[in-house]
This record gives sequence, C-alpha cells and structure tokens, in this order.
Amino acid sequence: MTSRSPINLGELVLSIALAALGIFVIVGTQDISAGGGYSQVGPRAFPYMIGAGLVILGGILSWQAVSGGWRNVPMDEAHDEPDWAAFAILSAAVLLHMAAIAWAGFVLASTFLFTLVARGFGSRRLVRDIVVGLILSGIAFFVFTQGLGLNLPAGLLGGM
Repeated sequence: MTSRSPINLGELVLSIALAALGIFVIVGTQDISAGGGYSQVGPRAFPYMIGAGLVILGGILSWQAVSGGWRNVPMDEAHDEPDWAAFAILSAAVLLHMAAIAWAGFVLASTFLFTLVARGFGSRRLVRDIVVGLILSGIAFFVFTQGLGLNLPAGLLGGM
C-alpha cells in the first residue's frame, strides 16, 4: 500500500485562484473592441494569450498541489519566513502608483513605482533608482504617446 502525500491547501487555493484570474482575463477581453482594419492580430490577441496562459499554469499547479505539492520550489533558509517589510513596500508602491498616476502623471508615478519596487527588492541606491526609473518611464511614455498614439496622463510634467 502506498501512502499519498497530503494536499497542500494553500498551494491548491493559490493555483485555483490563478486559473480563475485567467478566466477573468478571458471573459474581460470580450469587452475589448475587435476594431476594424487589416491587421491579423487585433487588440484581443494578447489578453487572450495571457488569460489562456494563466488558466494553463493554474491547472498545472493545481494538479501538482493535489499530487504531492508544487515541484521545484526552493527549500532553503531564505524561503522559510516571508519578508513582510518587502511585501509592505511593494504593496505601497502599487497603491501609490494607482493613487498618483492621475495627478502626478505617468512618468512621475512610474518613477515612484520603480524606486519603491527596487527598494522592496533590497536596493539601497536611491538616486540611481530614481534616475533609472525616470529614464525608463520617460522612454515608455514617449513610445506609448508618440509611437502608438495612446494618451497617458502627463500630470505635473504636462508642460514639458
């Protein structure tokens, strides 16, 4: 008689939530206008691929959770306890970005986001993080507004 490993409930719940997120993305993609034109790849293609990928990964992880646990998870001292300070910094970064993008604009809000995420991952070079965040968000702003014709909020830097 073989003994079966117990199901890790946390892994199973997270796996199902990942698959549910994929389904949510796929269903939400239905609201995106298909648009006319000659393009073979419309605006729905990438959200569908992302949703399908999430559903597939959620299914694979669910299967692993019920058949002995997730595979290839590093088990060392660094993964014993969650880093709650990093989690708080990353959460604050996302919330600040959402709150600031309308009034501060895309470039400044994304610079704040980059800087705080870098801090959450352990960077202690504040000036470098700000400069890199400003450069990357400035390039992204330019590409999306000038190259793709999308309207991103300019915010406080609107006159530049």
